[in-house]
Amino acid sequence: MNREKSDAPKPEKEERRRSSAPSGDKGPKKESNRRWLFLVVDILLLAAIVAAVLFLVSLLTPFSLFDSDREEVRRVTYTVELAGVERDSLGALKVGDAVVDSETGATIGVVTAVNSRAYEVYTDVPVEDEDLNSYVVTKATYPEEFNTVTVTLSVDADYEAGVGYTVDDCRIAVGRTYELNFPGYAGSGVCVAFNAE
Repeated sequence: MNREKSDAPKPEKEERRRSSAPSGDKGPKKESNRRWLFLVVDILLLAAIVAAVLFLVSLLTPFSLFDSDREEVRRVTYTVELAGVERDSLGALKVGDAVVDSETGATIGVVTAVNSRAYEVYTDVPVEDEDLNSYVVTKATYPEEFNTVTVTLSVDADYEAGVGYTVDDCRIAVGRTYELNFPGYAGSGVCVAFNAE
Protein backbone atom coordinates (compact mmCIF):
# COMPACT_ATOMS: atom_id res chain seq x y z
CA MET A 1 0.00 0.00 0.00
CA ASN A 2 2.82 2.30 0.66
CA ARG A 3 4.06 1.47 -2.78
CA GLU A 4 0.86 2.52 -4.49
CA LYS A 5 0.76 5.69 -2.53
CA SER A 6 4.21 6.82 -3.59
CA ASP A 7 3.70 5.79 -7.27
CA ALA A 8 0.57 7.79 -7.72
CA PRO A 9 1.21 11.25 -9.10
CA LYS A 10 0.46 14.05 -6.73
CA PRO A 11 -1.95 16.63 -8.08
CA GLU A 12 0.20 19.60 -7.01
CA LYS A 13 3.30 18.32 -8.79
CA GLU A 14 1.32 17.55 -11.92
CA GLU A 15 -0.09 21.06 -11.99
CA ARG A 16 3.36 22.58 -11.62
CA ARG A 17 4.68 20.49 -14.52
CA ARG A 18 1.87 21.61 -16.79
CA SER A 19 2.31 25.28 -15.97
CA SER A 20 6.12 25.23 -16.40
CA ALA A 21 6.16 23.09 -19.56
CA PRO A 22 5.93 25.02 -22.84
CA SER A 23 2.49 24.68 -24.29
CA GLY A 24 2.08 23.98 -27.98
CA ASP A 25 3.46 26.63 -30.41
CA LYS A 26 4.51 29.33 -27.89
CA GLY A 27 7.93 27.78 -27.09
CA PRO A 28 9.54 27.84 -30.57
CA LYS A 29 8.30 31.42 -31.27
CA LYS A 30 9.84 32.77 -28.07
CA GLU A 31 13.12 31.01 -28.84
CA SER A 32 13.10 32.34 -32.42
CA ASN A 33 12.44 35.90 -31.18
CA ARG A 34 15.34 35.65 -28.75
CA ARG A 35 17.70 34.41 -31.47
CA TRP A 36 16.66 37.28 -33.74
CA LEU A 37 17.25 39.79 -30.94
CA PHE A 38 20.72 38.38 -30.22
CA LEU A 39 21.53 38.48 -33.95
CA VAL A 40 20.52 42.16 -34.24
CA VAL A 41 22.51 43.10 -31.13
CA ASP A 42 25.57 41.21 -32.43
CA ILE A 43 25.38 42.94 -35.82
CA LEU A 44 25.05 46.39 -34.21
CA LEU A 45 27.96 45.69 -31.88
CA LEU A 46 30.13 44.47 -34.76
CA ALA A 47 29.25 47.55 -36.86
CA ALA A 48 30.19 49.84 -33.95
CA ILE A 49 33.56 48.09 -33.53
CA VAL A 50 34.33 48.32 -37.28
CA ALA A 51 33.37 52.03 -37.32
CA ALA A 52 35.61 52.73 -34.31
CA VAL A 53 38.57 50.92 -35.89
CA LEU A 54 38.13 52.81 -39.21
CA PHE A 55 37.89 56.11 -37.34
CA LEU A 56 41.10 55.41 -35.41
CA VAL A 57 42.93 54.31 -38.56
CA SER A 58 41.92 57.48 -40.43
CA LEU A 59 42.81 59.63 -37.41
CA LEU A 60 46.25 58.15 -36.73
CA THR A 61 47.44 57.46 -40.29
CA PRO A 62 47.38 59.29 -43.62
CA PHE A 63 44.98 56.61 -44.94
CA SER A 64 41.48 57.90 -45.67
CA LEU A 65 38.40 56.11 -46.97
CA PHE A 66 36.73 59.24 -48.26
CA ASP A 67 39.73 61.01 -49.89
CA SER A 68 39.06 64.12 -47.82
CA ASP A 69 42.83 64.65 -47.36
CA ARG A 70 43.56 64.39 -51.07
CA GLU A 71 46.43 66.47 -52.43
CA GLU A 72 45.52 69.74 -54.13
CA VAL A 73 47.70 71.86 -56.38
CA ARG A 74 47.89 75.48 -55.22
CA ARG A 75 49.85 78.49 -56.39
CA VAL A 76 52.26 79.70 -53.70
CA THR A 77 54.49 82.75 -53.50
CA TYR A 78 57.28 82.84 -50.93
CA THR A 79 60.31 84.96 -50.14
CA VAL A 80 63.79 83.62 -49.38
CA GLU A 81 66.37 85.88 -47.76
CA LEU A 82 70.01 85.39 -48.77
CA ALA A 83 72.44 87.07 -46.37
CA GLY A 84 75.97 88.16 -47.28
CA VAL A 85 75.66 88.06 -51.07
CA GLU A 86 78.69 89.66 -52.71
CA ARG A 87 77.92 92.81 -54.64
CA ASP A 88 79.40 91.29 -57.83
CA SER A 89 76.87 88.41 -57.69
CA LEU A 90 73.76 90.62 -57.63
CA GLY A 91 73.54 90.64 -61.42
CA ALA A 92 73.20 86.83 -61.44
CA LEU A 93 69.83 86.99 -59.61
CA LYS A 94 67.26 87.84 -62.28
CA VAL A 95 63.47 87.90 -62.52
CA GLY A 96 62.25 84.94 -64.59
CA ASP A 97 65.06 82.55 -63.61
CA ALA A 98 64.14 79.04 -62.41
CA VAL A 99 65.52 78.11 -58.98
CA VAL A 100 66.54 74.55 -58.06
CA ASP A 101 66.84 73.14 -54.54
CA SER A 102 70.32 71.57 -54.22
CA GLU A 103 69.23 68.86 -51.76
CA THR A 104 66.28 67.45 -53.73
CA GLY A 105 67.08 68.62 -57.25
CA ALA A 106 63.53 69.98 -57.57
CA THR A 107 62.72 73.21 -59.35
CA ILE A 108 61.12 75.07 -56.46
CA GLY A 109 60.06 78.26 -58.18
CA VAL A 110 60.55 81.05 -60.67
CA VAL A 111 61.95 84.39 -59.52
CA THR A 112 59.27 87.11 -59.56
CA ALA A 113 61.12 89.84 -57.62
CA VAL A 114 64.64 90.60 -56.35
CA ASN A 115 65.36 93.24 -53.68
CA SER A 116 68.60 94.04 -51.91
CA ARG A 117 69.74 96.13 -48.97
CA ALA A 118 73.00 96.67 -47.13
CA TYR A 119 74.28 93.61 -45.27
CA GLU A 120 74.16 94.07 -41.50
CA VAL A 121 75.41 91.80 -38.76
CA TYR A 122 75.46 92.11 -34.98
CA THR A 123 78.89 92.66 -33.47
CA ASP A 124 80.39 90.36 -30.85
CA VAL A 125 81.48 93.16 -28.54
CA PRO A 126 78.81 95.06 -26.58
CA VAL A 127 79.10 98.83 -26.39
CA GLU A 128 78.05 101.02 -23.47
CA ASP A 129 74.98 103.14 -24.22
CA GLU A 130 74.91 106.19 -21.95
CA ASP A 131 71.23 106.96 -22.66
CA LEU A 132 70.13 103.49 -21.52
CA ASN A 133 72.87 103.20 -18.92
CA SER A 134 73.67 99.66 -20.10
CA TYR A 135 75.62 97.70 -22.66
CA VAL A 136 74.04 97.02 -26.06
CA VAL A 137 75.00 95.01 -29.11
CA THR A 138 75.43 97.10 -32.21
CA LYS A 139 75.18 96.30 -35.89
CA ALA A 140 78.00 96.45 -38.36
CA THR A 141 77.04 97.40 -41.93
CA TYR A 142 78.92 96.39 -45.07
CA PRO A 143 77.30 98.46 -47.84
CA GLU A 144 80.21 98.26 -50.27
CA GLU A 145 81.04 94.54 -50.11
CA PHE A 146 77.92 92.51 -49.25
CA ASN A 147 74.14 92.72 -49.52
CA THR A 148 71.15 90.99 -48.01
CA VAL A 149 68.97 89.90 -50.91
CA THR A 150 65.30 88.89 -50.74
CA VAL A 151 64.16 86.75 -53.66
CA THR A 152 60.44 86.20 -54.21
CA LEU A 153 59.59 82.88 -55.86
CA SER A 154 56.34 81.59 -57.33
CA VAL A 155 55.47 77.90 -57.93
CA ASP A 156 52.58 75.42 -58.10
CA ALA A 157 52.86 73.27 -54.97
CA ASP A 158 51.01 70.17 -53.77
CA TYR A 159 49.00 70.83 -50.62
CA GLU A 160 48.05 68.04 -48.23
CA ALA A 161 46.32 68.59 -44.88
CA GLY A 162 48.65 67.82 -42.00
CA VAL A 163 51.72 67.89 -44.27
CA GLY A 164 51.71 71.33 -45.86
CA TYR A 165 53.07 72.50 -49.20
CA THR A 166 55.61 70.47 -51.17
CA VAL A 167 57.23 70.68 -54.59
CA ASP A 168 58.71 67.33 -55.66
CA ASP A 169 59.42 66.25 -52.04
CA CYS A 170 60.82 69.68 -51.11
CA ARG A 171 58.72 71.22 -48.34
CA ILE A 172 57.95 74.94 -48.60
CA ALA A 173 57.63 76.58 -45.17
CA VAL A 174 58.57 79.75 -43.31
CA GLY A 175 61.78 79.34 -41.31
CA ARG A 176 63.14 76.55 -43.49
CA THR A 177 66.68 76.91 -44.91
CA TYR A 178 67.22 76.18 -48.61
CA GLU A 179 70.36 75.56 -50.63
CA LEU A 180 69.42 77.36 -53.85
CA ASN A 181 70.89 77.10 -57.33
CA PHE A 182 70.18 80.01 -59.66
CA PRO A 183 71.47 79.90 -63.26
CA GLY A 184 74.46 82.08 -62.30
CA TYR A 185 74.61 81.83 -58.52
CA ALA A 186 74.40 79.29 -55.67
CA GLY A 187 73.68 80.21 -52.06
CA SER A 188 71.85 79.45 -48.85
CA GLY A 189 68.70 81.28 -47.78
CA VAL A 190 65.89 81.21 -45.23
CA CYS A 191 62.18 81.44 -46.13
CA VAL A 192 60.92 84.61 -44.43
CA ALA A 193 57.44 85.03 -45.99
CA PHE A 194 54.83 82.75 -47.53
CA ASN A 195 51.49 83.21 -49.28
CA ALA A 196 49.18 80.59 -50.83
CA GLU A 197 46.40 81.42 -53.29
